[in-house]
Amino acid sequence: MIIKYTSPAFGKLAAIEQSLEGDYRAGHSTLLNHAEQIAFYKGADWERALINTKFTSLHDHISSVLNKKFWMGIFDAMLFKYGAVLVGYAILGLPVFGPGSENYLKEMSKDPSKITRDYVRNSSLLINLAKGIGKIVASYRDMQNLSGYTSLVYEMKQVIDDLEAGKY
Repeated sequence: MIIKYTSPAFGKLAAIEQSLEGDYRAGHSTLLNHAEQIAFYKGADWERALINTKFTSLHDHISSVLNKKFWMGIFDAMLFKYGAVLVGYAILGLPVFGPGSENYLKEMSKDPSKITRDYVRNSSLLINLAKGIGKIVASYRDMQNLSGYTSLVYEMKQVIDDLEAGKY
């Protein structure tokens, strides 16, 4: 829940990045296709400014996304490593320090070796659980990126369908 509300929509950001890359490539294609007219009408400065503007917007967007991914990576790592372990150790302490501690200690006959055995076994299980949750959340981020690419493919399919239907 925390990651869902704190992380930006990386899928949308990936779709925007792909769109900006397409605009940048289209600007180069236009320059190549109309190079003679541009040279004849002395439009090199205008075309250079246009392509530089497209490149700058693409560069700024990619820098912004990488910056967000960097900080989200730090936040995620801290949350996975320390947040999950902190919650796990709090849960591990409940039998000894929690509300039903008297029953647990009677059952273990206050033998430190038995309590330590339970603690070590449960802590290894909880650490593996924390790692598994981390992998699930990492998969969630990958799915967000995939959704951005999927939306681009859907937009391309709509354009192709419109072309086939005669809508230009």
